[in-house]
Amino acid sequence: MLRRMTLVAALISALAVPAHGQVTIGLSAFSGGYLPVSDLFDQTRLGTLPILNLGQEPAVLVGGRLTVWLSRLAVEAEVAYALSKLDMPDLAKEYGVEDKAGVFLGSLNALYVFFQAPFSPLSLYVSGGAGLVSRGGEYLENNIEGTTDVAGAVGAGLRFGLGPLAHVRFDIRDYISSFKPTNRAGEELDAKLQNDIIATLGLEFAFTPMR
Repeated sequence: MLRRMTLVAALISALAVPAHGQVTIGLSAFSGGYLPVSDLFDQTRLGTLPILNLGQEPAVLVGGRLTVWLSRLAVEAEVAYALSKLDMPDLAKEYGVEDKAGVFLGSLNALYVFFQAPFSPLSLYVSGGAGLVSRGGEYLENNIEGTTDVAGAVGAGLRFGLGPLAHVRFDIRDYISSFKPTNRAGEELDAKLQNDIIATLGLEFAFTPMR
């Protein structure tokens, strides 16, 4: 019995603690697409002009990640910027309103590799964490307060090895937040659940060989 307990304890320790040489740091740059699912406002106004269903437009996104890999587990910091605009009607643009409204996204995530292909450098993983979503642009900055929100982040991805020091990664991550701004009159607007989805393709370089 004692021998079996010792073997079980040794197995748990082996699974919980990465083997020597399996801890590595990876740096990656990526680009991809930004897809906002929800509108920011059901209705807002530009002077006397009512604007319905104002939201962000899909856009190109760029960013980077710092990842500490611990065998099947990893801790990752991510920052990204989407070159988005507000989907304003043409009449609003004729008023001279700037529709550029970039979005900054940042998060700290835990990753877990749930599948490692045998005899292949392909792995699949899921992720979860927390971060921030910050919306900018002339219209929001001049008319709205409270455009930075705490967000949860969930995602999944795959990693394919090009060599011991380089991997290609494809990731999808959903930043989930509640957008509840205040107008310049101090009135709180209705909260809107936001799903800011990013899909990215990146190249990750490691300081030591990845296993």
